[in-house]
Amino acid sequence: MKKTVGKLAKAVRMAIPLGLYPYLVRRDVVGVFYHAVSDQRLPHIQHLYPPERVERFEAALRYIKKHYHPVTDEQIEAHRLHGRSLPRGALHLSFDDGFAECFTVARPLLLQHGIPCTFYVTSNWLDNQSMFYRNKASLCVEAIRQLAPDTVKMVVTSINNAMDTRLTDAASFSAWVMSLGGVDEPVIDMAARMLGIDMAEYLRDRQPYMTRAQVQQLHSDGFTVGAHTRRHIKIAQLAPQEAEAEIVGSAQDVQQITGTQRVHFSFPYSATGVGRDWLADLRSRHPFLGLFFDTRDLQLDEPFMVNRIWAEKAPYRATGAQTNLPDLLHAAYRAEAYKAMQGQAADAEPAIEPG
Repeated sequence: MKKTVGKLAKAVRMAIPLGLYPYLVRRDVVGVFYHAVSDQRLPHIQHLYPPERVERFEAALRYIKKHYHPVTDEQIEAHRLHGRSLPRGALHLSFDDGFAECFTVARPLLLQHGIPCTFYVTSNWLDNQSMFYRNKASLCVEAIRQLAPDTVKMVVTSINNAMDTRLTDAASFSAWVMSLGGVDEPVIDMAARMLGIDMAEYLRDRQPYMTRAQVQQLHSDGFTVGAHTRRHIKIAQLAPQEAEAEIVGSAQDVQQITGTQRVHFSFPYSATGVGRDWLADLRSRHPFLGLFFDTRDLQLDEPFMVNRIWAEKAPYRATGAQTNLPDLLHAAYRAEAYKAMQGQAADAEPAIEPG
């Protein structure tokens, strides 16, 4: 009986048109975020989440203009904390990390369509001073896939001897290097050297991240620039003092670049496991901190927390004839409807965190 009721509930949720969901699952704002937009192959992110193609991103912008009212961080904060009204169908668009294509590709399209956007930057990467360990891992995968089989065998044999691993081919190497974490960065660096990758040269010549000058220009254009930690590290894994340094320090870095008095912050990966009382206290001790942005789709949270839908998540990356936004929104609303029907606080499905 319980199984039958569950199937019926799922059928009902699937049958509800997207246009009806906002009346059933009420949210003051919908958040959507990307990392990169490009028609070029970007080896440093290609094996994390391929960038959104320009045509599809522009289709998403047209969809937003037609069905939603784009709003800024400042408008959301005025609504959440000071009671000012938001337009019906409010949508907040943002980019995380600070990849160069935010400036070279996304910025012109956003200006052309007149859509506000927030760019949350990882401040240690600005001016291409350092590279994210997962971008390094993606470069390693890109490199080994271009090698001849005999050369691949030599590389994996060397790694097996050095690391006591059991790698056999490019596929097993790729799975292994992509599974490594931040504490394993020296291992990723070693693998990169074995593959002939010069990270310093890549940073200098390819310049995968934005410069401070570009961030200043985004601010001058009227876009919002927010913080995204200094090292792109999961806040829940840090001791309170270190977590505070990452959040506050990155926000101060943004302040120094843009001169803005208030800085909003988005969490790398997610804010799961980060105490909301601790965050409230952090904001009270550092009043220049604005809203916090998470990655939990349409889930409700504290007034100072705004959740967003990751536009590049794998199950929906290629759905939709022109844009995947309708499918992403439908899935997010269905998950919230499921929780409401079940009286649950947990996700209907495990959430997918951005890398």
